Parts: sequence; structure tokens; C-alpha cells
Amino acid sequence: MLEHLDVSNLALSSASHIDFYKGMACITGETGAGKSLIVDALSLVLGARADSLVIRDGMDKCQVSAIFSIKDNAALKARLTELELVNEDNEDELVLRRVIQRDGKSRAFVNSQSSTISVLKELAAYLVSIHGQHASIKLIDEKNQLKVLDSYAGLEKESADLQAAFNAYNVKRRELTVLATLQKDEAALYKSLRHELEELNRLELGKGDYEELEKTFDSLVHREHLNSAVTLALGALDNDESNIIDILNARLSDLVRVENYAKGTIAPVIENLNNALSYLADAREMLSDIAGSSIAQSSIEIEQKMSKCHELSRRFGVAPSQLYLQREQLQQRIDDFLLLKDKINAKTAEVKALRDIYEKKSQELSDKRHEAAERMSLEVTDKIHTLAMPDGIFKVSIEVDNECKPRAEGRDNVSFIFCANRGQELRAIGDVASGGELSRLALAIEVLSLKQESCQTLIFDEVDTGISGRTASSVGDLLKTLGHKVQVITITHLPQVAAKATSHYLVSKFNSSDGVQSTIDLLDVDGRVDELARMMGGNVVTEDTLKSARSLLES
Repeated sequence: MLEHLDVSNLALSSASHIDFYKGMACITGETGAGKSLIVDALSLVLGARADSLVIRDGMDKCQVSAIFSIKDNAALKARLTELELVNEDNEDELVLRRVIQRDGKSRAFVNSQSSTISVLKELAAYLVSIHGQHASIKLIDEKNQLKVLDSYAGLEKESADLQAAFNAYNVKRRELTVLATLQKDEAALYKSLRHELEELNRLELGKGDYEELEKTFDSLVHREHLNSAVTLALGALDNDESNIIDILNARLSDLVRVENYAKGTIAPVIENLNNALSYLADAREMLSDIAGSSIAQSSIEIEQKMSKCHELSRRFGVAPSQLYLQREQLQQRIDDFLLLKDKINAKTAEVKALRDIYEKKSQELSDKRHEAAERMSLEVTDKIHTLAMPDGIFKVSIEVDNECKPRAEGRDNVSFIFCANRGQELRAIGDVASGGELSRLALAIEVLSLKQESCQTLIFDEVDTGISGRTASSVGDLLKTLGHKVQVITITHLPQVAAKATSHYLVSKFNSSDGVQSTIDLLDVDGRVDELARMMGGNVVTEDTLKSARSLLES
């Protein structure tokens, strides 16, 4: 339970130090005095979104610190142990602190250790449940009524499991849709893809083949020049009428005949000419081979293949040397398309299995909701009978829509229907319930939905709006009874509710040298009488209102 709250420079409060006790506590004060200070401060220390506008004017930061007794909260103690945030000085005490700076930065502390806002939010679920004055507005919204039923019945886990089953089904269903769309699109392109692949296949290009083709083509381009040069050179060496080899042979014979007369002077010349003739004969043979050589493909075929390469290169937007990769990609795309049918069949089976799981969980949750709806209808009806609605009837109506597509929340459509008097038709609460009736309905539902084991401090922020007199007294009795089980803190403007409290806090506003300030004080008996008299007399305290206040407090 909440034992102590320290507030510094929050809104109108420069410094507030408040001790809290077991049972029911009420907070009262004039309009604008700052009664919501407690709720605002606790919301911040429990991880609510912070805004620098909450900082008191002229100050650089505000700070809120809350001390909780967790002696009987075994689940919270276990979680603190897991987080390594146990209070080493007193394991039965939890200290939360939040600091908000003017620049918008925020810091969180758990038992003096730096922590995070997410941890504060997690711990809040074990500590405090805040029920605001807008609960009745939420109650008439049919979108929230299913959540209210699940909360009442404690079906949050089952609801979360159904949400997870829906998400899993939905993910696979979207994947199946993508595959089906892909199959449809690829089927429309299949014929053209096959044609493109056939064109590429006819080129028979592998890695590096285009580069070799380019070299061959370059050779063909210069083939005429090569043939002309070879023919001329070969003619000079092998002409029937006159060629270099025959001429040299004739002259060599002449020199050999006169060699004996030269006394050895022309022997070296004869040797060189013989060598030259040998080289020339080799050259003639090599040129003959070149002249007689031929390539496998004609120059026209090579040119056509090169032209096709460039055409396809432009069409696919790739370099000619990369056409072999384009062919591989097209082949893979066609192979993938042909495999799509098997993939779709497998994915369809997955979707069906997940759909079956979803439908099973949806039905199980629906069955539990129907059971809870009957129980809730009876319990809320009984509870509002104690809140000055003796003839009121509340019912939870559930319609199952088996024709709709799967939904995260299931197939149940929930609506709250109500009548305040006998003989009236049950209709949607938003259509027939008055403001006061809505407040009591909301309070009854919230009280019945509370789980004592999950949190030990309940805060009600003006949930008694729209009621008065005997009805207000009934609400006060309900909160007081609840205070026997858990700590209850209620902000109220009704003296009938305030009189039921075990402890009474007054929020006051006054002018000081530092501007307008707000304080909160625990009232003694005389102070309570004065405050109840003010609340009863509309800020005018008389002997009659004081007498009535004493009587109300003693009743």
C-alpha cells in the first residue's frame, strides 16, 4: 500500500509531504485548489508521460517520490529480485522517484537505483489501480465494452493468446496473398519470359564467352588486310615466274661454281645465303598455313551473333558481357514460378492450420465470455441495487458473428444494456442511463473487476460525478467496505462520500510571495466537520451546516 508521497514543484505545489494509512482516504477541496495533485503525482511516479508544463512556474525541475509497503506482495518482491532492484535496507519497502526537468528530460529511480520509465510502468501494475472520472464515458463506448468484460472475467491472458493466434494467422495469410499475386503476375509474363530465355539460350554464352567472341570478331574485321599481306608475302616467296627463293638459289649456284677461285673469301657468303634460304623456306611454309587456315564460323555469322548480343544488352539494360547472368536469372525466375504451385499449397496448409488454431481459441474464449457475461450481469445488477437503484437491471449481451472475417478480439460483439425501472425495456446504457446512473454503473463494474491480488491501492478520481444524497451515501458505503480489503483513496466533492472515509485530506490554495500555492493537510475531527460543513453549505458554514456535518460524520 501507499505509505508516503513527497511532491516538489509540481503544478501549484512547491512542497507537499503526505502520509497515507490503511482503509479509505478521501481528498476534498474547493474547485481549482488542486485536488488532482495526488493522482497527477502518482501517475508520474508510476511511469505516466511527463511534460515540462507540470513544473511549477519559475522552477527548473519537479520531483515526486512515493514509498510503498510491499510486505504482503510476494509477486512484486519476486519481480524486484529478478530486476535486482530490492531495497537493501528494507525488503518490505519500495521507493519510487521521478525527476522531470524543464528541458523535458526525465529520470526514474527504484530504491535509489537509476531505472527506466518502462520499469516504473511495469511495477505500477503491482501497486496502484487508478480509476478516473471518465470511466462512465468509456463505459458507453461499445468498443470498450468487450475489454471491460474481459477485465471483469480475468480473461486478459486468453485474450492476449487469441490476439497472438490472430497475428500468426494474419502474417501467413498475407504471405499467401503475396505468393498468389506473384503467381498471377508471373503467369501473365511466363510466355514472354520463356521467349527471352530461348533467345539467350541460342547465343550459348557462358562466363567469358562474350569476350572471346569479341576477340574473334575483331580478327574477322581485320581479316582482309591480313589475307592481302600474306598473299603478297607468299607471292614474293613462291611465285611461279620469279620469287626471292628461286632467285637466291640461282645466285647461290653461281657463287658455288666460282668458290674455288675466291680463295675462301666467299665461303661465309655462301653459308649465310644457305641460312637465309632455309629461313625463307620456313617463312613460306608458315605463310602457306596462314593462307590456308579457316575459322569455324563465317564473318557473317559472327557479326550476326555480335549484333544479337548488343540488341539483348540494350533490352535487358546490362552489359553484353553480363548476358550470361541475365540468362541465369531468367532461368531461376522461371524455375521459381514453376515451384510456386508447391509453395502455395504448402503455405495454404499453414494458413489453414493457423486458422484452425485461431477458431479454436476464439470459440474457447467466447464460451468463457458467455459464462462471465451471465455472472457479470447478476453481480452488477446486485451491486447497483445497493447504490440506490433497487429496480435497476444490467445485462451483458453477446452476439457471435461467425460470418465475419477473423478479428484480433474474436467473433464476439459485446454490448451493455440497462434499465433503471421495472417494466422498461433493456436498451444500450448510453441511450437510457442518466449521468448519475452511468457513474454508479461504472463504479460497480470497476469495483467488481478489481483483483485484490494484483494491486493493494485503489484510487478513484471523482467517480461519484452526477450523484447526490442517498445515492452518494451508498457510494460512500461501497468505497468504505472496499477499504476493509485494500487501501482506497478517493477524490470527491460529495460530503456523503467524504464522511465515510477513515482519513480525510484537504487541498487548499493560497497566495504567497512565491505566487499561488497548493497544500494538502490531514484533517482532525474538527477539521473534518468544518470541511464537511463547507461542502454541504456551498462554502457557507453555519451552525446548521456544522450540526449536519457532525451528524453525517457520526452516522
